[in-house]
Amino acid sequence: MRRAAVGTALLAALLVHAGAWAQGFHPGDAVRVNGVAISYQRFNGFYVEYRNSKGVAVGARGDQLELLKRLRSEAMDLLIEQEVVRQAAEREGVRVGEAEVDAEVAKLRPVYDTPEGFARRLETEGFTEESYRKHVRGMLAAGKYLDGMRAAVPAVSDGELAAYYRDNERRLTFPEEVRVRHILLTWKPLGTPDDRAAIRERMAPILEQARGGGDFAGLAKRYSEDSTAGNGGDTGFFRRGEMAPTFEKTAFDLAPGEISDMVETPFGVHILRLEERRPARLLPLDEVREPLRDHVRRERMDAAVKKEIERLRGAAEIVILVPR
Repeated sequence: MRRAAVGTALLAALLVHAGAWAQGFHPGDAVRVNGVAISYQRFNGFYVEYRNSKGVAVGARGDQLELLKRLRSEAMDLLIEQEVVRQAAEREGVRVGEAEVDAEVAKLRPVYDTPEGFARRLETEGFTEESYRKHVRGMLAAGKYLDGMRAAVPAVSDGELAAYYRDNERRLTFPEEVRVRHILLTWKPLGTPDDRAAIRERMAPILEQARGGGDFAGLAKRYSEDSTAGNGGDTGFFRRGEMAPTFEKTAFDLAPGEISDMVETPFGVHILRLEERRPARLLPLDEVREPLRDHVRRERMDAAVKKEIERLRGAAEIVILVPR
C-alpha cells in the first residue's frame, strides 16, 4: 500500500476496524509523535488489522517471518502518518461536528450484539466512550485535512492534458486482442497404459472433422469439456498474459479462420480456431478526454497528499519505542 493511501479511504478503514484492535493487554507505549504517545496495545491491534488486510494468516509459517517483519514496519509507518495528519488538522482548527461523530460511532455499534458488548470492546482496547469519541473526531478531522489538500489541486487544462497524452501514449495504447473458439478434452484417468496418449487419440478425429469443414461451434458443443462448450467454445476477446502460455501463443499465431494443431496445456488437449483479431490501437484523445482529465487530477491529488504527509513526518519528532 502506498503511503498516500493514508487518505480518506485509510482513515475510514481505521475507523471501521477499530473494533478489531484488542489483542490482549500490552502495557507501555509503542511510539511517540511530537510528544503524543500511542500505546503498544493500539499499535498491535493496528498491525494485526493491517496484516489481516494483506491476507496473511495469524499462524504464519517460519518462512513468512520476513514478510511479517515488513508488514509490522509498514503498519508502524501508517500509524505515524495517521497521527501527524491528525495533529496537523488539530493545529489548523479543522472542525468536526457532534453529529458527524455520532454518525461514525453509529456505523460501528451494529457490529456488536449489545451496547454492553460494544462498551466491553472499547474498554478492552483502552477506550472509554468519551476517549473513543475523541479518537473518531481526530480521524474525521484528519480526513478533512487531506481532503483539503486534494481540493486545492487545480483542474487540468487542455494543454496539460494534451502533454500528458503525448507522454503516456504507450500506457494509453489498447493491446492486441484475439477471440478464438476451442475444443478441450481434459486430462483424466481412462484406465489405459497411457491415458494422455489416449486422450490425444480421441481428439484426432475431432480435429479431422473441424479441418474437413465441420461446424466448429457445433463440435465444441458436442465434444468440449470446457465451460465454454455451451457457447460453442467461444473464449471472448483476451490479451496476452491472460491464458495458459501455449494456448495463448497458438491463438496469437493463428490467421483468422485457421485451425490449430493439438495444443497441450495443464488442463488437457485443445484445438483452436481464430475467430477475430483486434490490433493494438492508441485510444484517441477525444475518446478518453474527460476520463483522462479526471485520472490526471487524481494522480496530482495523490501526489499532493503524499508530499504533505512527507512534509509533516519530516518535521515531526518521532520516537519509536518497540522493535520494527
